Amino acid sequence: MIDSIRKLGKIILLGSFLGNVLVFSDVFSLNAQEVDLPPSCQGQLPTGKVRCNYRDAKRAGDNYVGDFLNGRPHGTGIYVYTSGDRYEGEFRNGLPNGKGTYIYKNDDRLEGTFKDGLIVSGKVIFANGDRYTGTFVPVIDIGSKAVKNEPSGRGEFTFANGDRYVGEFFAGVPFGQGVFTRTDGTRCQGQFFNPALDGKGTCTFSTGLRYEGEFRGGVPHGVGTIIDSQGKRYPGSFRNGQRQGEKSK
Repeated sequence: MIDSIRKLGKIILLGSFLGNVLVFSDVFSLNAQEVDLPPSCQGQLPTGKVRCNYRDAKRAGDNYVGDFLNGRPHGTGIYVYTSGDRYEGEFRNGLPNGKGTYIYKNDDRLEGTFKDGLIVSGKVIFANGDRYTGTFVPVIDIGSKAVKNEPSGRGEFTFANGDRYVGEFFAGVPFGQGVFTRTDGTRCQGQFFNPALDGKGTCTFSTGLRYEGEFRGGVPHGVGTIIDSQGKRYPGSFRNGQRQGEKSK
């Protein structure tokens, strides 16, 4: 289950995936020594309904069907990659803008609102049934200067088995204040640090027991205190939900 959260930070790849879509009439790049090929299109050019195949090095073999305005995707359309991924939705000035869905070859998908090629709000739905719903914030890779949108801010990650984390995300993973609820009734609230849902705070259990301290994966792990229904406190060190020195039942 943790693997899907780790994957969440890597799946947002749209960036400027159509940021360099050629205006149909552009045949040469700014570098006179580099010849860039325009797409091969059929239909109402340069404005209207078209079908296009891209031939330049960056998009060789990609296809587009939909609306064109002045030689660029604009309106509604479908852009299909040679990898098997595709984007379906609204375009403006050659970029996804508005409502759309990006479908990965493995059936993972992004659904939501896009702005200049980046998803800004919506959901990530994994093929295994896990899903994230929330906001996305642009970040810049200092080395490559590439821009991508990652889940950051307030969001909800729901696992296929019904477990759920609701709270703060940063750089695609839980980081900050949140609540992790398991289907067995366990509820841990506090500060979370990573995809493994390590953190510290308070956990309550369906048995009436309460735990205050460090936890890992949403269970007591580290230094903490168990508090029973009468308020009696049992401090100690915990591993995988078990108080050290206490015999397993």
